[in-house]
Amino acid sequence: MSDKLGFEDLRAKYRDVLSKAFSTNNIDLLDSFSKNTNETDRKAAMDQAFRDKLLELLVEEPDTLENFVCFCIDSCRRQMVTPTMPVVLLGDIFDALTLNKCEKMFNYVENGVSIWKEDLFFVACKNNLLRMCNDLLRRLSRSQNTVFCGRILLFLAKFFPFSERSGLNIVSEFNLENITEFGGDNTSNLRDSLDEEMVVDSEKNKLNIDYNLYCKFWSLQDFFRNPNTCYNKVQWKTFVAHSGSVLSAFSSYKLEAVELQKSKLNRLKAVNTELNKEQHYFAKFLTNQKLLELQLSDSNFRRCVLIQFLILFQYLTSTVKFKMESQELKPDQLDWLKETTTFIYKLLAETPSDGKHFAECVKQILKREEHWNNWKNDGCPEFQKPKPPVQSDSSDDVRKGRKRRRPVGDIIKEYGAQKKYYMGNNELTKLWNLCPDNLTACRTKERDFMPSLGKYIFTFNSNFT
Repeated sequence: MSDKLGFEDLRAKYRDVLSKAFSTNNIDLLDSFSKNTNETDRKAAMDQAFRDKLLELLVEEPDTLENFVCFCIDSCRRQMVTPTMPVVLLGDIFDALTLNKCEKMFNYVENGVSIWKEDLFFVACKNNLLRMCNDLLRRLSRSQNTVFCGRILLFLAKFFPFSERSGLNIVSEFNLENITEFGGDNTSNLRDSLDEEMVVDSEKNKLNIDYNLYCKFWSLQDFFRNPNTCYNKVQWKTFVAHSGSVLSAFSSYKLEAVELQKSKLNRLKAVNTELNKEQHYFAKFLTNQKLLELQLSDSNFRRCVLIQFLILFQYLTSTVKFKMESQELKPDQLDWLKETTTFIYKLLAETPSDGKHFAECVKQILKREEHWNNWKNDGCPEFQKPKPPVQSDSSDDVRKGRKRRRPVGDIIKEYGAQKKYYMGNNELTKLWNLCPDNLTACRTKERDFMPSLGKYIFTFNSNFT
């Protein structure tokens, strides 16, 4: 009778049976009920029944959502529903939950990466998973939900292979939306006491952070986020001028030992703590002018800026497939980059603590980046493990460049048929087969002679000396 039922009737019946099967955790009940239905009609109605049941659970039993998705996965493996349904259900769940609950639910998605990589689900679900993750990222704030954003990106990196083009920046685009605002008092909510304390401290310090240096320092972020502006003649002159001022300030403002920096760094942490009372998390450095001096005393801050220079220089001098012909530096510009790169590595080596070791690590990391750049220039070929060679005697013999040796047993039988001995060595075999036995060898004509007395005595004496 089930074949005569329409889609809505099947959907209602499957929803009732699905409720009973899920509540009793008896997937066989659902499987046996759907066997007499046409496969196409069954899967379409069953898919909708799962989504209908999910709406009930979201309202009545939200704690059972993970178990319901697992139940759907088992149904897919029994070919009762389409393989995309588990991810469709997860997408509906994330659309209905708040961000805090989504972050908890995403643990299930992360822990099930091995399930999504199965042949049954990977091809069918990869686009749905990517769409689901992108929808989540659009809802999140990159500054306040940084950890959750990072978890989503790490999951996608684990799920997709290296050669998956949807996860690669093929045309070498830059995130131009990453704008660094400065110039105004964007931390006006700080307490006045903190501001006054920093001003007094700045008067005692050797380095004077004036507004001009402050603007040059933070305007460099525009070049870091969009390196292609350096190929413009006017912009290049601005970049060189600002870089010279900032690097000169770094060179003249030597960092003290770590123990002597604690008071300044603790004061900077106090400012961050005061801000965190209103802003739960911020991913970028603060750009208030009164904080710049304290930031310059932070070795991590200084290293971050210097590494940005090195990354920019590497891009400007590298061969990138999608660069235009006009995007090429002149010899004098290359000379400036070379000299400045050497100077930056010197500043990194002077930055405590263990600056020399840190500078060497940065060199190795940038060297590895060159391999990734070459890989992208080659069209991002797929990474595959080399197949093991076929184990066969004939292939081994050809590979080794020598003929296959005959079995020793066959050689012994061949020599035995000729009443000869095989000794395993050509010279021994030849010597051993000169005569059939020792007595015959003693009777040979070469041994039948009488030596002279003098020769006999000489031979006898030489044997005992």
